[in-house]
Amino acid sequence: MPPVASLSSTTSNEPARTPMHGNAALWRRRVAAWLARHLVAPPKNLVGAGQLPAAGIQRILVCRPNHRLGNTLLLTPLLVEIERRFPGAEVDLLSAGPAAHSVFRGFDIVGDCMTLDRRAARRPLATIGALRKLRSRRYDLVIDAAAGSSSGRIASAMAKARFQLRTDAMPNEGPVTHLAARPVQALRWALGARGEGEVPLLDVRLTDAERRCGQDALTRVLRDANERGLPVIAIFPNATGSKRLPTDWWSDFANALLARIGDVCIVELVSADGQSRLGGGYPTYYTSDPRKLASFIEAAGTYISADCGVMHLAAATNATTVGLFGPTDPGRYAPYGRNNAAIACDDGCPRHAATRTAAHLQRRRSP
Repeated sequence: MPPVASLSSTTSNEPARTPMHGNAALWRRRVAAWLARHLVAPPKNLVGAGQLPAAGIQRILVCRPNHRLGNTLLLTPLLVEIERRFPGAEVDLLSAGPAAHSVFRGFDIVGDCMTLDRRAARRPLATIGALRKLRSRRYDLVIDAAAGSSSGRIASAMAKARFQLRTDAMPNEGPVTHLAARPVQALRWALGARGEGEVPLLDVRLTDAERRCGQDALTRVLRDANERGLPVIAIFPNATGSKRLPTDWWSDFANALLARIGDVCIVELVSADGQSRLGGGYPTYYTSDPRKLASFIEAAGTYISADCGVMHLAAATNATTVGLFGPTDPGRYAPYGRNNAAIACDDGCPRHAATRTAAHLQRRRSP
């Protein structure tokens, strides 16, 4: 696994509160888990350590029915690994949400990208249609790429395949495994090659044309704000649920960061609500296209946010990515890559987080 810098601080003892929509999601997961345990028969095609053949695998299905951008991006190292292990194979994907088609567009090995609606129970006809399409095909290998996902287990059990690999069938050994690495390690475990080399990085496979468009967009946004050609930092001051940091926190963080690292140009990446969370004092950029956003972030070169899907999108580019972590586990969700860092900000102090962030960026700039 590529090293990910991690800087910690004190942890709050205050109990977290679960919102009402979180309770509803919890009950949905419990119902799906009950269905997976009681209605899905134990598969006869499940492979164990060293039981998957290294040849004869041409048609592969990867199941990861999750609508979140970050979880979708965490599949890209598995696709890179499949390319290396089975270079002549074609991979179908079962995902959810609109991001999958954009994220996987750069992979030639991807055949069909089937997507379930994120509220599958509310659209039963569309859900049944997608599952019937899944059931009509035959595969050499189906991979349930999400450990502990009941929907992934049900979908992979429905697929017709010679071999089935469940990520959670691989025994846990050693420290916590990053969610980007675990499916890759499970595939190697099934092939009897678990210890072979580093796990591939996240990658959205930007084209040269996309990179030029990203550079053009950055130049356009900073036309009047960066006449001196200063280094650029893209900040996305948003996240979901308990990972979201207050607007005042972000303003204090940006001011403290500038005080510590000197002359840089900050550009704010605006979320879908169109609201600035840095007080409107910096140039802004918005796009609903994940690939355009990825190319813009790569052109900027440095990216900072809380733990969120856009953080993983930045980690899938060549930009140095810094993730600010509070309630989530950086061992599982840190921005994956050698130049990236997961920095604890659970003490609530933006100045402390800015100090740690500045130290990491200055180390990156050192020869």
